Amino acid sequence: MIDVAEALRRIQRSSVIVQPRRVRIEDAVGLRLQEDVTSDTDSPPWHRSMMDGFAVISKDFVDSLDCKQAVPLQVVAEIGAGEMTASVLERGQCIRIMTGAPMPTGADAVIPIERAVSGTSHAHAGEQVSLQDPHFCCGQHVSEKGSFFCAGQTVICHGVELEPVHIGLAAEVGASHVVATAPPRVSIITTGNELVPSYQAPVKGQIRNTNEPMLSAAVARCGAEPIPMGIASDHPEPLRALIAQGLAADVLLLSGGVSTGDYDLVPKTLENIGVECVFHKVCLKPGKPIWFGVLQRPAASPTLVFGLPGNPVSTLVCFELFVRPALEKISGKSLFSQDLDQQTARLTNSVQGSRDRPVYHPCQLELGDSGLLAKTLPWGGSADLLALSLANGLLVVPKECGGFVRGEMVQVIPLVSRFRDKSE
Repeated sequence: MIDVAEALRRIQRSSVIVQPRRVRIEDAVGLRLQEDVTSDTDSPPWHRSMMDGFAVISKDFVDSLDCKQAVPLQVVAEIGAGEMTASVLERGQCIRIMTGAPMPTGADAVIPIERAVSGTSHAHAGEQVSLQDPHFCCGQHVSEKGSFFCAGQTVICHGVELEPVHIGLAAEVGASHVVATAPPRVSIITTGNELVPSYQAPVKGQIRNTNEPMLSAAVARCGAEPIPMGIASDHPEPLRALIAQGLAADVLLLSGGVSTGDYDLVPKTLENIGVECVFHKVCLKPGKPIWFGVLQRPAASPTLVFGLPGNPVSTLVCFELFVRPALEKISGKSLFSQDLDQQTARLTNSVQGSRDRPVYHPCQLELGDSGLLAKTLPWGGSADLLALSLANGLLVVPKECGGFVRGEMVQVIPLVSRFRDKSE
């Protein structure tokens, strides 16, 4: 049976950053782009109006005494956004146009509707409008074709962390999918004939499936994508079938069935499918039966497989100690540390240890005037979720240590998502 440090070393050697994959742009915000996004169109795709008003020929206004006189024009057509017209504009004519509409042939400027005088702003096709724009200049209020970018141009460079604006830009250039370093996908299978869904009232001998929603939440909190796959019974074929599906993900988490009892079928089933066992059992309490292995996939990164103990506290402690660092490594968020994020704290009460294994005891951490303080919580063992729910850290009592008394300095592991300094 190996110790925690050796287990972490073996997980580190097996953890490879997940390969980039094609992701729908709607799901890509926050991801790091791995291939340039290139436009399939000019932007704007045609000359278009930037104002509601009238499309005109500039020469009609340049010739009107420096644009100080009102210019009467015949409205010959109307163009709304998304519409076109076959009309070709001639001198003395204009076309009523809306913002975003294509500029008609012959027009090269837009007079805003506010510049219509003598109550003619409501003039439509067949009527006359009088326009006066003392600040008129050729080409005004027209966005020219390709003035933002051109077809074939790179508009988002690889390496960019995608923000909502990039998602909009990708949509504009026809990129419905992008290639990005996506969050790891994590399949979650809970095992046991005694389990029923959390919404179902258990009868004698049954318990609710707490581990699936708990692990799904823990995975999501790490920024990974949880894929809950339901409950697998303690029978070889249904278990094998569900595991085979779960191995398509980057990580497979199984809870229960990893010890040495008659119904602990997970280790043998995994090895029969081709998952290489890296270790089974670690010297710690709670969580001793944990199993870890790797499935090599020719066309993708290897699938990491964690067989977690079924008792919920053991499940979550093993997740924090072993699964969380692996998820951070394969997602590229951080370098894998072989040393847990331990800190030193002063104990405010006493705690007992275990002679055969190090104990990771739920505790409450608080930042005091003289540093970090730790208080152990009453704890009924690896099925006592209530005690763990009140904890924001784990106090480490080493192997062969009888325990600690009030005032001693101890090693603690903050539960990152739940520990907050008073100053925050």
